[in-house]
Amino acid sequence: MVIRCGFLVIADTDESVDADEVLADVQGLLGGVADGYLPLLSRVYGEPPRYQLEETLRQWCDEEELDLIVTVGGTFPAAGPSAEEIVPEATAAVLERLMPSLPETMRARTAGTDTMALLDRGVAGIRGRTLIINLPGGAALTAAFLESIVNVIPAVMARIGERDLHPASEDAPSKREPEKMNPRSSALDKEEFAEFLRRRQKSE
Repeated sequence: MVIRCGFLVIADTDESVDADEVLADVQGLLGGVADGYLPLLSRVYGEPPRYQLEETLRQWCDEEELDLIVTVGGTFPAAGPSAEEIVPEATAAVLERLMPSLPETMRARTAGTDTMALLDRGVAGIRGRTLIINLPGGAALTAAFLESIVNVIPAVMARIGERDLHPASEDAPSKREPEKMNPRSSALDKEEFAEFLRRRQKSE
């Protein structure tokens, strides 16, 4: 199985994300569990508006048909009306099915060594046949989060990449309609009526 990947890094000024370092760590972890791993797209934003993030995710899912998209950064708390740290909201807007177990596991396993993990608001889920995972910024935290779930990613890929097991075929016989039975006439048949009279005469 070849996993076609895209990486979206939010390098805002507060976290000072080293995009090159983060991408190297993420790609190294993924390359260690995937039989065939193909990094295709990567993009680094400063502080993008939400609509731009959503459009990138939709395009990578629907047009580029990537198998896996990993976002890094933009998942920590921020004031409600601000445009900062909006990666979870942008991701949730494009997802069709949530996978809450992935971010829950990443936060729980990482919090034992780094309490900053409890501040993460990242989400994960599926759009079409693409898995999207949010990771927090910061090289150490990013690597710890991904390392806690990286071994299960191929299993997710295998399930969402499956096609219909029994696709409809033009050569396949169509389902037979139940045969219609003609209702029997309520009138007595002549031979049946004659037999009825003979039996009655014998009984008398």
